[in-house]
Amino acid sequence: MYLPILRRYSKFRLLCVIPILLLILITITVFHRRAHTEIVRFSPLEEGIPELIHTINKEYVPLIHQPFTLSLIRGIIIFYPHDQENSFLSELFWLFRSWIEMMKDEPPSWRTDLVIYTGVFTSNLQQLGCIFNRIRIDRKERPQCRVFPYKRVHLRNVSDTIDTDDHLFQQFDLERSILLKTYLQTYEYVDSINIIAECYISFAMYDYILRTDIDVFLTRYFGRFVPFNGTLLVGRGGYSTPFNTARLRRIAANMNWLYANITNIGSTW
Repeated sequence: MYLPILRRYSKFRLLCVIPILLLILITITVFHRRAHTEIVRFSPLEEGIPELIHTINKEYVPLIHQPFTLSLIRGIIIFYPHDQENSFLSELFWLFRSWIEMMKDEPPSWRTDLVIYTGVFTSNLQQLGCIFNRIRIDRKERPQCRVFPYKRVHLRNVSDTIDTDDHLFQQFDLERSILLKTYLQTYEYVDSINIIAECYISFAMYDYILRTDIDVFLTRYFGRFVPFNGTLLVGRGGYSTPFNTARLRRIAANMNWLYANITNIGSTW
């Protein structure tokens, strides 16, 4: 009965064909997506409902989770050259703003401090509401921007005694300072890495730290991120060549340091 009608009226044929084509297209799209991709949803925080979300990566499986019953404290660690504020202040402002926005998606029991090492507690840092030379002693204390005095490598006079009263949380080693001054003082980014080696007591209380540069943004996903299984993560890039690798091996030998033979480590870790 229906076939003669379809043959007689072309409009009916068109109305029947279009839904069939749409159904075929939807079916192909759904099955293709399932076979080749994995969708990771960023679900809203809901109190009392812990959730584990894994994303797949060939080399590493990061973990985004919501342990609402777990107290977790994290520190974002940067070096800020106070004498170059004209160049770096705007970058610091954007990082600071992204830190504020990121914390809106943190679980209630998490705390993330912004920890800044610099030579002078400038008025700009004070206007941001940062506190000076005070470590975190309470896991429930609200998140803070914390500023600690840091003596830069190229400004050190190894023949003089560094005033430890002003640098309570920076541990100086004379022999190490001499090596840094001799081999690395011309490397302008040495201080952004050296803060990890010399300022440990100022961030030892954190469960996790993120050492990074100033010109970065924290995304909302960082609000619920911890490394999978306590793994050390580093940014990667094409920094090394055979010449540079050999040169780093020689420098390590000159400084009597162990050489790990690990290359292409980026600035965030």
